[in-house]
Amino acid sequence: MSICEIFPIIADYTSQGKRVILVTEYSNIPVRSVFVDGKLIIGSKKYEDLALEAEKRGNKIEIERDGTKIVAEVIEPRPSLVLVGSGTIAKEIFKLANAMGFLVEVVAEDAKEEDFPDAKFFSNTLQVIEQLSSNSFVIVANEGGKPYDIPAAYLALKSKAKYVGFLSSQKRAAYTIAQLIKMGIPQEELKERFYGPMGLDLNAKTAEEIALSALSELVLIMRKGSGKHLRDVKDPYLLLKDAMEGKITDVCNFTPIKVSEK
Repeated sequence: MSICEIFPIIADYTSQGKRVILVTEYSNIPVRSVFVDGKLIIGSKKYEDLALEAEKRGNKIEIERDGTKIVAEVIEPRPSLVLVGSGTIAKEIFKLANAMGFLVEVVAEDAKEEDFPDAKFFSNTLQVIEQLSSNSFVIVANEGGKPYDIPAAYLALKSKAKYVGFLSSQKRAAYTIAQLIKMGIPQEELKERFYGPMGLDLNAKTAEEIALSALSELVLIMRKGSGKHLRDVKDPYLLLKDAMEGKITDVCNFTPIKVSEK
């Protein structure tokens, strides 16, 4: 079972709030199986016992049977991101997205898996993009552009992906939109789902800042935010009189939600 077939299935279940157990048998060609709620979704029931044990423990299990390494890992509920790119900015987006808890699939025709250390999912083909659900996000991030950028954007738009971010200048975005229209994507759909140039206007300069800009836009769409300054949305001066009169105390009941809990 190829990762191109496995990733969309895992992404769909985790975006629904489901915990997924991925079992990989590292033979000549890796054999993968997916379990959800103790049931086999795709693959083989051969390691069902290992999947159940991993789910019970809530962490990764590595064993060896008949000289073959088998790994069962728990993938917690999280939003999924397909990152198309091989350059510096793609690497920074990958780092930040991982830190934020996204389930990331790196797709790059011209990159090696070791270019993205710790990536659980990696593909050199665009095929994985075709099967994405409406809970998935796609970012195409190649500074200067690569030949596969527009085909990747086209496949993302043909899939059900909620968001398609495209790293580009204003001129390159206009060129790309023109090509996508010629390829049959309606302009109305592009205005709704295609974000090129991607990101919020932070006046970002460095690769790290551009990564932050891109993922800030993604979170804005995912969480349905306003994009305004929080100081303006939750104006503290409206409560200043009460605070001056001692009617408000320094108590905060806010508890952040981990991505695995949402």
